[in-house]
Amino acid sequence: MTEHKSTADLSREELETAFDELAVHFDKAARHLEHATRVAAKQAQEYGEALLWLKEIRQAAGATAPGISHRELCLQIRDMRRKALEGQH
Repeated sequence: MTEHKSTADLSREELETAFDELAVHFDKAARHLEHATRVAAKQAQEYGEALLWLKEIRQAAGATAPGISHRELCLQIRDMRRKALEGQH
C-alpha cells in the first residue's frame, strides 16, 4: 500500500508529477463526461422523435382520446392493417 505524504513533505518534482497525473486524470474524466453528455442528448432526441411518431400513429388510427390504452391502439392499428391488406387483394 502506498504511503500518503502531506503536500508539505513532497519535493517540487513529486508535486509536479502529481499535478501532471491529476491533469491527465481530469482530462480523461472530462472526455468521458463529454461523451456521456452526447449520448444522453442523442437518446433524448430519439425519445422525442419516438413520441412524435406515436402521436402521428395515434392520430392516423383515430386514437386521440386520452383514455385510449396502448393495447386498444395496437388493436386498432392491427385492424386497419388487416383492412388495408384485404383491400390489396
